[in-house]
Amino acid sequence: MTARYLAPGAGLLLSLMMAWPSSGDAKPELLDRIVAVIDEEVVLWSELTLRTQMDLEQQQRNPGYMTELQLQSEMQRVLDEMVDERVIVLKAQEDSVEVDNQQVEDMLGAEFSRIRDQMSELEFGTMLSRSGMSERQLKARYRKQIRHRLLYDQMVQKLAYSQFITRRQVDEFRSRFQTSLPARFSVSQINVKVTPDDAVREQTLERMATIQDLLAASQDFGEVAQAHSEDPGSADTGGSLGCFSTGTMIPEFERAASELLPGEVSDPVLTVFGYHLIQLHEKREDELCASHILLRVQSTGDDRDRALGVLRDLRQRAVDGEDFAQLARDHSQDPGSARQGGLWQVLERDLLPGIVEPHIRHLGLGDVSEPFVLETGAHILKINDDYSTLESLVREELVEVRMAEVITAFRELIHVEVRLEDEWLWDSTQTAEGGA
Repeated sequence: MTARYLAPGAGLLLSLMMAWPSSGDAKPELLDRIVAVIDEEVVLWSELTLRTQMDLEQQQRNPGYMTELQLQSEMQRVLDEMVDERVIVLKAQEDSVEVDNQQVEDMLGAEFSRIRDQMSELEFGTMLSRSGMSERQLKARYRKQIRHRLLYDQMVQKLAYSQFITRRQVDEFRSRFQTSLPARFSVSQINVKVTPDDAVREQTLERMATIQDLLAASQDFGEVAQAHSEDPGSADTGGSLGCFSTGTMIPEFERAASELLPGEVSDPVLTVFGYHLIQLHEKREDELCASHILLRVQSTGDDRDRALGVLRDLRQRAVDGEDFAQLARDHSQDPGSARQGGLWQVLERDLLPGIVEPHIRHLGLGDVSEPFVLETGAHILKINDDYSTLESLVREELVEVRMAEVITAFRELIHVEVRLEDEWLWDSTQTAEGGA
């Protein structure tokens, strides 16, 4: 059993509200169908389809390209997870696990505040109308989901605290995955940008200086962008990028934009796409609204080979015994991960992003990938094998086994009924797809 309970978040609440079609979009009775009963808890068809959709998006899989059998299998897997999660919540209640009511209300209040900030009153009212619920009813539903999430987390923590991990267990784990990846693993990176040589950049900066002169002469930023920007996606709209959430743009661009005051225009900012002039329109709590003028700086095969050569040398130094974390601090050009010794993220073996999967799928603990190039530059990745990381992975593995045992035992004591095999469900799915 993999613990992947759907965590509360701004995107989730918005998805929940959008998941209920208006009366003209779907048959109302379909939304209330029960696909599983767990004691006094139920799982609805609408909840299952939303969860499946979000899981597929996370896996970067398009349901439109899946066969009926594949989609049914995926929905069955997701439903099994949802049933297991509710069993754990019921077990937590049985064990008198408590959650802080104030924490629930604080999380609920913060969530609705974020949603209201992102929507006008009319948009929010339309969403409520589509869901068929009042704001009070929606809050009640979401409050319950937050409470369940906190109960689930406390049960996981309770089981984790009870697991004493020995060095022998860590060594056995390391030995077991010397030539393959565990179910979850930690990855560090060293990133080297693929940048054009100095002569090409100087030529582009000279062109950008001419554009800056036009702006200094009070020409409209949007008109200059339409005439000179080399970004096909925004030039026709005067360079407008609209409003974007923090963390969605590449770091160099976002950092420069965030340092501006509304109305200000940046100096040239170099990213993997070229040089930008950025005009900030509005700065919100978690959003920036901006336009830009882009002049592309074309890199060549020689530039790519130069970056790969740097990484080949760094990889060999790591293989020869130098500390990968220190190499990342000294040489990686991704500031965020470099500060943490290259620490990048935790990945799941069965949900590897397509852009990195070919480069690490054959590795084992402690291995360093060959250099490869992505849009963000050239990279090498290390599958981390330090003791503290492996200790955490061993604990996760043991907790997962213990969770499965708890679920199996408690299911024997309660009523669990799964109704996904009902023929009408798949007929409904086909009807919905056919009418899309």
